[in-house]
Amino acid sequence: MKLLVGIFITLFIVFMSYVFIGGYIEKNNLESRTNSSQSQSRVNQSATKTFALSDVASHNTYNDCWLIISGKVYDVTDFLGQHPGGASEIIPHCGTESTQAFATQDRGAGGGHSVQASDMLANYLIGMIK
Repeated sequence: MKLLVGIFITLFIVFMSYVFIGGYIEKNNLESRTNSSQSQSRVNQSATKTFALSDVASHNTYNDCWLIISGKVYDVTDFLGQHPGGASEIIPHCGTESTQAFATQDRGAGGGHSVQASDMLANYLIGMIK
């Protein structure tokens, strides 16, 4: 009898663990798909907005930083504190055409940003240059 109860309890724990872990994984997958969809929607909407160079130039501070990279306008204000090289690497470029700086990490002909950095940049797209 004790063996049967032990087997039942073990099976119950395994089953509940399966349900709990499966639910947790599914919840994370759903959140990931939702966030990806929202991000893509934001990018699609942003692609229709256009800004003049003078519009971007006025966003040139730590508290309000826009960059132009390859004709696209990015609001990176919220990213400044997260930049691996520190905000001081980006701040001089706030409000400016920054394609070359992004492509070279301000190292002249040296290596540019990674594919991962380019992918992250897409999250900050707010429009295009006129």
